[in-house]
Amino acid sequence: MLIFANILSLFGNVFFSVSSLFKKKNKIVIFQSICHVLNSISEFITKAYSGIIQEIISLIRDFILLFIKDDKQTLKLIISIICIIFSVIIGIIFNIIFSNNIWYGYFPILATIFYSIFLVWGYLNKNPILSEMLIKIGLIFNGLFWALYGLFVKLYPTTIFNILTIIFCVISIIRLLKINKKIKKNKLLKNSL
Repeated sequence: MLIFANILSLFGNVFFSVSSLFKKKNKIVIFQSICHVLNSISEFITKAYSGIIQEIISLIRDFILLFIKDDKQTLKLIISIICIIFSVIIGIIFNIIFSNNIWYGYFPILATIFYSIFLVWGYLNKNPILSEMLIKIGLIFNGLFWALYGLFVKLYPTTIFNILTIIFCVISIIRLLKINKKIKKNKLLKNSL
């Protein structure tokens, strides 16, 4: 069963890593939603209960961001905050009850908190470069905590692909900073003429 769980985790995390290569917010979230489904099954098999809760709540948050219209930003924000609160409360309860309050059971909770904040901030931001950068920063925090969690629950594809996601995001942020610098330089040139 551990091999099957790792295979599911492998496929799920391939989707997650690939999502970090996209620029469009909706594509990123769709690919991550597939990851959440596959990873929740693999975490169920390995009894990684803290992870399952965070995957399910992240999936709910993703659906909210995808299916609530962009003109309802306040509603998106309120529901996203509720998801963060639930992820913390339910995650802590599950970690205490089902995982004997194991310290690394808090990594998925931290991953969800940080990523949710940056994802929602990116979704609500109108500047496309800043929006993409915020989502990538969130992915770095998310990747760090999930990579560590994957080590402890023996879902090694989770660790490997979250490290890849971090690398992809750092490269993407460097690219975005160069683009932003070029845009500012062009604006300065236009203003000086």
